[in-house]
Amino acid sequence: MSFHQIKYYLVSIFLFLPGILFSEPVIQLSPHLSGKAIWQDVLVLEDKDESLTESIITSGASDSRFQKISSPNLGFSKSTFWIRMQVQNPSEELVRWNLVFDFPLLDEIQIYGKNLPKTLVPTLGDSHPFSERNLDYRNPVFPLESAPGSNFVYYLRIRSESTIPLTLGIWTEREFYDQLNKEQIIFGLFYGILFVMVAYNFFIYIFTYEKSYLFYLFFISSIFFFHLINNGFAFQYLWPEAVFWGNYSLPFFICFSCITGILFTDNYLSLKKHLPKISKLMWVWVGILFLFSGITFFLSYRVAMVTAIFLTVPSALIMVFSGATTYLMNVRTARYFLISWSFFLLGVLLYSLKSLGFLPDNHITRWTIQIGTALQTVLLSLGLADRINFLTRSLRENLRELSHAKLKIEESEKRFREIFQGSDEVILMMNENFEVINANRALSKHMGYRLDDLRGKKITDLLYMGREQNSDYNVMYVNDKLTDLKMTGSIINFKTEFGQKYVKEPKEMYCRLQYIDFDETREVLVTMSSQYEDTIIQLIESEKIELSMNNYLRNAELVSQKITSQLAKYLSNIEQTEVRSSVREIVINAVEHGNLNISFEEKSKALIDGNYLEFLQKRQEDPRYREKRVKIEYSFTREYVAYRITDEGRGFDHKKHMEKSIEEMNEAHVQHGRGILMTKSVFDRIEYNDRGNQVSLIKFLNKD
Repeated sequence: MSFHQIKYYLVSIFLFLPGILFSEPVIQLSPHLSGKAIWQDVLVLEDKDESLTESIITSGASDSRFQKISSPNLGFSKSTFWIRMQVQNPSEELVRWNLVFDFPLLDEIQIYGKNLPKTLVPTLGDSHPFSERNLDYRNPVFPLESAPGSNFVYYLRIRSESTIPLTLGIWTEREFYDQLNKEQIIFGLFYGILFVMVAYNFFIYIFTYEKSYLFYLFFISSIFFFHLINNGFAFQYLWPEAVFWGNYSLPFFICFSCITGILFTDNYLSLKKHLPKISKLMWVWVGILFLFSGITFFLSYRVAMVTAIFLTVPSALIMVFSGATTYLMNVRTARYFLISWSFFLLGVLLYSLKSLGFLPDNHITRWTIQIGTALQTVLLSLGLADRINFLTRSLRENLRELSHAKLKIEESEKRFREIFQGSDEVILMMNENFEVINANRALSKHMGYRLDDLRGKKITDLLYMGREQNSDYNVMYVNDKLTDLKMTGSIINFKTEFGQKYVKEPKEMYCRLQYIDFDETREVLVTMSSQYEDTIIQLIESEKIELSMNNYLRNAELVSQKITSQLAKYLSNIEQTEVRSSVREIVINAVEHGNLNISFEEKSKALIDGNYLEFLQKRQEDPRYREKRVKIEYSFTREYVAYRITDEGRGFDHKKHMEKSIEEMNEAHVQHGRGILMTKSVFDRIEYNDRGNQVSLIKFLNKD
């Protein structure tokens, strides 16, 4: 080769090298194109102030300003982007092809160029109704055709408040519809899994009412709608004409997914038990998310979207941290939780690396988010089932333990009932409003009432109410004691008079009030006794007492018990009861026939008429009789016990009554007046004074 030839080639290289190195990329068409990514074969011009018009761009005056890009992601920007693409059909046949922008959330994309089909809609995006699109497809599609050997330049104008990934691909018609069928199958499986999980967990919740399934149901549903929106199906099928909602639904459901995910995590991992502080933090964060989801619609879409994405980061960190921490605490349910979230986050990571160009765009990386979501959904459902199975096993074990505990409780309750019902003291249980809810059998013995008579009544309703007696003080006194119990919570003791069901007389009772705390309620325990226990009785060798008693018959019982209690050392139980009954009958006679001047005939008539208690109460309140007293003298030694009972009445013919026999009274069907006869058979000596208003009774204790 000569020097001139070498010089010629070098000159040629230097002349054409800039054209070779800096030549405009050309997109080559062929009869078979299957989603060829062309972002590296286009040039981009950023119009920050929107000063470029269609005429300026299409005239080619700004072609020198277009540049190649190093990444397909243009990010969030207020700028308008112009895309220049040169398409060449080197084949000898007409090629019909689709320019697909594989991002359904784009606000607006417009195409300009020569020889565009007349039926083509040049402006697409989710800022326009879905019905205006060229194809019934979730992504913007421009159906184009290129003649054999043709070479055209197309310009795209892109404007969007969302992120702008330059995911441009070209498909020939046949390959596009084949891919559409495959895509529908994959999406059908994905959404089918989500729908089955929604239905499955819904029915499980209906049958079990387990809150975990309810929270999980909300979580899956929010994920379901998020993917429908993110993949463009919601705008295609659910709200094709609702442009505003179609845009703002995505940040709303991002927040809603975070809310339901956090609530599910809190319940599923039992964070209130294991991590109470994290649980409280979650609820605070949920409140923030709720607040933002409400104001989303008043913000610009870009601000709403960026903020929603920003809020997902701490939400995910809180959930993953909770799962990892509870896993380290050996919480069984945390295993499925961590594994499921690992698959989901791995899918998000792989998809992000694919979008940034670090991983190839293939059938696996393109569907990593869907695969991760599906695996997460299934694993969490399995985790819920495992949790229920574990709880069921634990419940069986607890039931076995409870069955043993129940037997012990039943035995304890039986002993309690025996003590409660067998007590000689009146025992009442009241609620915090001081209303009776339970009572023992001693209530009937001492006051004549049954539990049904008093249930729901307040203790102040049981106080004695005399016709001429000022009972307001008694009620105020007891109310003061109840107030003291409320204020101090300490045990309260007091003495007051209660009414009786069948006897129209007051009954003095010593009361003791105290609170009893149960798991969820607080009740008031009331113990009532007619007298304090005298523990010194067994030590008494001799005793002499003088008593003065009013005309209330209930005092006859108290007095007779008091002055016969020491006889247990010398008499049998039957003999002691006979003495007590005889003394009580004599005291009652002194009240009725002596002080109250009730004749035998008057008492008989009142008993027959069934109004004796009312008749007795009138006499007790009669000014002529109510101040009269019964005097009781009592003397006790080792040799004898003696009683002298004196009333202030007119007396009676005691000889006549002393001469009657029990047979005569039975033949006359007399139902009262038997006290004297019973006394004759019990005591060794009975002596009346001449007036008949005093009787002396003597019983010898050591007859040996």
